[in-house]
Amino acid sequence: MDPGLCANGCGFYGSAEKRNLCSKCYSIFLKDQTISKSKANIDLQQENDNTKQPLIILKENSDQVRAHDNSEKQTCGDIKRCKTCNKKVGLTGFKCRCGDVFCSRHRFPEQHACKVDYKSAGRQILAKQNPVCKADKLDYRV
Repeated sequence: MDPGLCANGCGFYGSAEKRNLCSKCYSIFLKDQTISKSKANIDLQQENDNTKQPLIILKENSDQVRAHDNSEKQTCGDIKRCKTCNKKVGLTGFKCRCGDVFCSRHRFPEQHACKVDYKSAGRQILAKQNPVCKADKLDYRV
């Protein structure tokens, strides 16, 4: 018995296990099938979400809305500067464990007089990661 050609007509041989499709056409078929199932699941979830939550409309005073908009504009204009030399650092700033931002010159703790104790912090981390394992002093106990 000679296996039949692919049902899509690509010219390769198909198998009955794969719905008379070749391996490439079968993988495409599986991808399309999973995508359609996921779209159906997403649509069902969106419909369920829309039916569960009622629409609530709140009225706000226009003065409060304007004040809120002005406060957002001020925080967006915050420019990152080096704590030591006050140089603009932008996206290239280095954040230290002390919580401040520094330029490339002052990024190391020795250069900006950082008060964070790195030695004790490292020891604490090692102690947490490597707990002490004490063996029983009497070997004959079970």
